[in-house]
Amino acid sequence: MSVLPMRRAPPPRVGRKGSHAVATPGDLIVRFRPSAFGAPGLGAPVLGRASAAHAFGAAIHKRLSAMVPAAAHIVGVSPTILAARVHVVDTMQLDAVAAALRRDPAVASVGRNRLIWLDEKFARAGGMPRAAAAGRAAPRTTPNDPFYPFQAWHYGMIDLPRAWPITTGSPAVLVAVVDDGIRFDHPGIARNLTEDGYDFVSDVDSLRLCAGGTISNAADGDGYDPNPTNPSSYSLDPTGTCFLPDAFGGHGLHVAGTIGASGNDGLGVSGVNWAVRIRPVRALGSGGFGETYDIAQGILYAAGLPADNGVGATVQASTGARIINLSLGGPGDDPTLHDAIISAAGTGALIVAAAGNDSTSDLFYPAAYPEVLAVAAVGPDGAAAPYSNFGSYVGIRAPGGNFALGDATDGVASTVWDFQAGEPDYALAEGTSMAAPHVTGAAALVLAREPGLTAAALRQRLTMYAVGPASVYGAGLLNAYNSVTQTFGPPTQLYARLYAATTGAIAQTVTAQSDGAFAFDDVPDGTYFVYGGADEAGDRLIGWPGRVWGALGGSTTPQTVGVLGRVHYPVSFSIGLPAVQAPNHSLETASPLMIGGYVQAVIEDALNVDVYRVTVPKFGFYEFETSGWVGACGFALEQATSIGLFDAAGKPISADDFIDSRHFNFCSRLSRSLKQGTYYVAVAGFFNGGRYRLRALH
Repeated sequence: MSVLPMRRAPPPRVGRKGSHAVATPGDLIVRFRPSAFGAPGLGAPVLGRASAAHAFGAAIHKRLSAMVPAAAHIVGVSPTILAARVHVVDTMQLDAVAAALRRDPAVASVGRNRLIWLDEKFARAGGMPRAAAAGRAAPRTTPNDPFYPFQAWHYGMIDLPRAWPITTGSPAVLVAVVDDGIRFDHPGIARNLTEDGYDFVSDVDSLRLCAGGTISNAADGDGYDPNPTNPSSYSLDPTGTCFLPDAFGGHGLHVAGTIGASGNDGLGVSGVNWAVRIRPVRALGSGGFGETYDIAQGILYAAGLPADNGVGATVQASTGARIINLSLGGPGDDPTLHDAIISAAGTGALIVAAAGNDSTSDLFYPAAYPEVLAVAAVGPDGAAAPYSNFGSYVGIRAPGGNFALGDATDGVASTVWDFQAGEPDYALAEGTSMAAPHVTGAAALVLAREPGLTAAALRQRLTMYAVGPASVYGAGLLNAYNSVTQTFGPPTQLYARLYAATTGAIAQTVTAQSDGAFAFDDVPDGTYFVYGGADEAGDRLIGWPGRVWGALGGSTTPQTVGVLGRVHYPVSFSIGLPAVQAPNHSLETASPLMIGGYVQAVIEDALNVDVYRVTVPKFGFYEFETSGWVGACGFALEQATSIGLFDAAGKPISADDFIDSRHFNFCSRLSRSLKQGTYYVAVAGFFNGGRYRLRALH
C-alpha cells in the first residue's frame, strides 16, 4: 500500500486581514430580551427543547414581522439565543432600519452580521517521497501510520506515546469541529466521522473569481443543508480583489485529523485519538470566511441545541458534543457569538478555541470569552510560536508549529484534500488553529477514561497537569499523559550506578531511597565514575534515552572518585538530561559515553562531527543508536544522522547511515562485536542546529 505525498501548507491562520470585508453588506442581527417572551436566561435547559424552540421562534417571528419596515425582510430566526437575521435590500437604508428596530423595548441589540476569516489557505509547496505502509506496531505506544514520523515531534511534546498505552480514545466520546467542513471520502479519518453533521454556510455571499464570474461562498448551491462536505477551496489573490482556486486545502479536515485521524491502521497519519466520534459542522465557506450568525448556528448545533435550519424552522442533533473545537475567530466582541457560546457551555460542553495568530495580547474571540479554553501555540523548540497571540485570556499552550525555524517539517502534520486532483492528501501547517485540536484531542482521551467528568473538571484537569511555567501563553504546555493519569509524569525509581573508570565495567547498581540517598558497599580499591538514573516504567532500565540520567561532575566531564580502603566517601550530585557541551569534534576533545547510558547534544554546524569516547569492558556485542529528543530523526529540529565507529588510534571500523529511510527513519544504528578496549563513536548530521540522542548498549 502507498500513501500520497506529504505536503507543506502555509499557515492557515485565523483572524481578519485588513483588506477583508468585516460584515455582510445588508444583514442585521436582532437580539431580543428574554423577558419580552417570558423566556429564561441564555443557557437555560428549557431553551434546548424542540417545543420551546418552536414556541419562541414563532413569537420572535411574529413580533419581528410587525417591526420590520418594507425595506427589509426576515431571513432566519434562532430561538435558542432569541435572535434573528434581517436582510435590508437597500444598504443605504441599513442604519435607518437598525434604528427603527432598536426602538422596540423587546430588542436587546441590533448589530451587523460580521464576517470571520481564515487568514490564509493551504497551497501546494512540493512533496515528500512516497512511503510504503509499515507493519503492525507492538506495543501500541507508537502508531504504524507511515507519516507518523512527521507528527512525532508534536505528539511527543505532549507526551502522547506514554498516554496511548493507557487509552487511544473511545467511540463513546463525541467531539464537534465547527470549521470549513470535512471530506467523508478521506480514508485517513472517515471511520471516525459521524453522519449527523450539518452545513450552516449561507448561499448568499459571493466570491468574485479572478478568472471571471462569481460563485457563492457555500459553493454547493444549497445554503444550509445536512451535508458538511467541503466542496472546494479559494483564496484571495495578492491584490485582495478576487479569488483564486486552491490546489489543496481543508482547514477543518486538518483540524479534525489532529483530533481523530484513524491511528495504527498503516495509513497516512494518526490522530490524538485513534477512536473517537467527530461531528463535522460547516460554518466557514470555500472562500475562507463565515458569517457570525451562521457560526452561531453551527455552535448551537454542535452542542445539540436547536439551530436555525434556514427554511423557517430549526434543526437539532440527537445529542450534544462533549467537546467543541473552534479553530476560528477574530478581533472584536460579538454578542451573538457570545450568546451561542454561553448556550453551548450550558449544555456541559467544553469549548476549546484558537487564541489567534496576530502576535498580540489584544482580545480575540471566541477564545477570549470566559466560557472558552483558549489555546496558544508553541513550536518544535517548545518556545512560543512567533505568530501566537498571548494574554490573560489564554488558558494553555500546545504544539502549533513554527515554519520560521527554517524547515517544512516544523509544522503540524494532518489530513487535507487535494482539490485539484480530487484525492486525499496530508500536509503540514502552522497556527493556533493547529494547537487547539491537540487540546481537544487530549480532552477526549481523558473522557474516554472518565466519561463522568464535567466540562469544568475537564478544563481544570488539562490546565492543572500542564507542564512548564505559567505565562502569558497559558498555565503550561499540554501534557496528555499527565492529564489522563492525574500525575506529573510516571512513577520513578532512582538508581545509582558505579562504573570502573579504567575498564568501563559496571561495578554496582543500587536502588536509591525516596530522598535520593544511596550507598555502595564493599567497593574494591580503584577509581570510579558515579552515575544516577531513573526507571520510569518499572523495568529497572536506567540510562535509557529520554529518562533522567547524569554523572557526578556532569555528563561532559564526569568526576572520578578514588577508593582506597573501607572508609566513607560522601558524594552529592543532581541529575537531569545528559546534555553534552561542544566542542567535542576530535579524538582529543571526545566526550565520554558509558555503556548502558546515553547523551544528548546538538550539531550546530553540519560540517563538524561530534565524537564520543567509549570504554568497552569485555568482549561482546555492542550497539550504538541515535534518536530524537522529542520527535523522529530528520524531522523538525531532530537531526538526521550517520554514525561511525573508530578504534583507539582513530582507525575506522564501521559506519552506518539511516536505519530505514523508506519508512522515514533517519536515525542511525551500528551493531558490532567488540573486544575490550577504548573506541570512538562519531555522529554526523545533515543540517545545522539538529538535535539527537546517542545511546550505547551491551
